Amino acid sequence: MEPLYSVKTALTEEEFVRFSRFVAHSNKKNMAIIIVCGLLILAYAINDFVTGTNVPRAVGFLVGMLVCVWLFTFGVGRTAKRYYRQYVVKEGSEQTILFFDDHYEQSTSNANANIAYKQLTAIHFTKTNIYLMRSPRVGVVLPLASCPQGLPEFLQDIKKQNNL
Repeated sequence: MEPLYSVKTALTEEEFVRFSRFVAHSNKKNMAIIIVCGLLILAYAINDFVTGTNVPRAVGFLVGMLVCVWLFTFGVGRTAKRYYRQYVVKEGSEQTILFFDDHYEQSTSNANANIAYKQLTAIHFTKTNIYLMRSPRVGVVLPLASCPQGLPEFLQDIKKQNNL
């Protein structure tokens, strides 16, 4: 059986970090918990400042909140870079993906996978990449620059057919 499209790409550190941030920030439940906790901490800090009862505790709350925001925004990128350098570079980041009518085949130097489109949980399109998600945290990164003409439209059709 001849593939409809073929993509050969190497996952760069920048794309891996972008994917990791996308996955971390697309989890709505985690975002809601962080926002609610942040608002509660802010309310306690404002209360302590206004009443003047415990200004050092209020400063501690504000510093803690800023650290949490920093970790959530920049910490994801640092963790992703460290993971990329430890594992992805060692194991190789080159992959070949063959797209067929009902599935795609992903081949790397270590493994081969055969994934039916019905097994995908989502397909996301960004300005620079397409993410084929097999679970909320696991997916394949396809840089748009390496996609052959017609593949993005084909994947849009797959997304519509499977309600992804």
